[in-house]
Amino acid sequence: MIIALWVAEMTQAFGTAMLYAGLKALIATFKDPVLVGWLVTTYLLVGAGAAAVAGRLGDLFGRRRVLLILLALSVTGSIINAVSTSFAVLIAGRVLEGLAGAILPLCVGLVRENVSKERVPMAIGLMISGASAGTAAGLVIGGMLVDLYSWHALFVASASFAALAFVLIRLCLPPSPLQPRTAPLDWLGGLLFVPATLALLLAISSGPKWGIGDPRTIATLIGGAALFAVWIRQSLKAVDPMFDVRLFRNRQVLVANLATALVSMSTLQITLVFSVMLQAPKWTMVGLGVSATLAGLVKLPSNISSLFAGPLSGWLTQRGGGRMVMVAGGLLTSAGWLLAMAFHDSILIIGLILIVISFGATMLFAVGPTILVDAVPHDRTSEAAGMMTVVRQASLGIGAQIVTLLLATSTVVAPEGGARYPTVGAFMLTMGVIVAISLVATALAFALPKGKPVAAV
Repeated sequence: MIIALWVAEMTQAFGTAMLYAGLKALIATFKDPVLVGWLVTTYLLVGAGAAAVAGRLGDLFGRRRVLLILLALSVTGSIINAVSTSFAVLIAGRVLEGLAGAILPLCVGLVRENVSKERVPMAIGLMISGASAGTAAGLVIGGMLVDLYSWHALFVASASFAALAFVLIRLCLPPSPLQPRTAPLDWLGGLLFVPATLALLLAISSGPKWGIGDPRTIATLIGGAALFAVWIRQSLKAVDPMFDVRLFRNRQVLVANLATALVSMSTLQITLVFSVMLQAPKWTMVGLGVSATLAGLVKLPSNISSLFAGPLSGWLTQRGGGRMVMVAGGLLTSAGWLLAMAFHDSILIIGLILIVISFGATMLFAVGPTILVDAVPHDRTSEAAGMMTVVRQASLGIGAQIVTLLLATSTVVAPEGGARYPTVGAFMLTMGVIVAISLVATALAFALPKGKPVAAV
């Protein structure tokens, strides 16, 4: 069963990473890098927006059933893109593929549904390690497919992964029980939540391109915030809300989401920071001047090592509780960033440091859902995990903008003119801020109860 969920989670991560491998070929086809960037943005926006909705629908109508529907739609979107030559059709296909972004909340609920309480943390850790495998596969296999065939082959591979996950889920997991209804469901709250989420995520991801003062940025921010305010009011008023904002009154739920937001804004910016550092010219006194391909290969060992971080996080949580694991993961990833500040003049050393940072970050990523499972009712499990996914995606976007601004605080111009690169001081400032935020996230762990998790009923 865990293998089936592992493959499903791998499918979601593969769908994101493979596009990075194919960006150059897609730009060569459609001649517009900004336009092609929407293939990535659309996938992430749809996945984040669908996560909480699909999670709640899974809680109500059967997680296995909803997961199978999402995988079928993802297969359909990938097949459409595999045979398409029109950008408009590609975007439509990516919308369907993006629904795979809602897989994780359903998988968390399915783990709790099918595994004994004592084994839930370990099972969640094992399942989440599929994200690391999917990312590594997307970068490596995606690059090979583009080089040997064309970018169309990426979507053939994506369809194959999703189809395999569909078959395994269908064969290995029993049907999910339906939750009894005691009051009419608040569909209005669900309808308000989706556009509110998408508006804010769109402002975060596209606002910097449009400009902070651009009417589109202002309109999406104000519109999203207004819809969120109405949604919160509706959720508090409803007897049985689609998304229960009152879950955040639980200290464990609040701490887990705050820690997720801080980690996403800081240490999960690892790819952005080190991609810039590795590819910056050597004359900047901080860059290593490697190609984009080699930069990806330097990151690969850390993705592979993270396959073991998820299960270890679950094993430790099973024995000592989420508090201990959050502290251990936070200190480990913070130590990695401090090492990067001191030692960054060798590809080998950076590769080893990336392993340390990624290992700690994956431990933190895996413990969050386990803390939620310990805190929320059984019939709200996937909903709570879905809302955490929304928090993580929004925070990743905010963090990317923070890192970009910090790296731009001090730059040098290439001798031939034009290109600007961050200086040593800019990298030190950026990494220092990341360490500070990571340590704040680590400190939040002390607001969690001590001891082993005992799932809520």
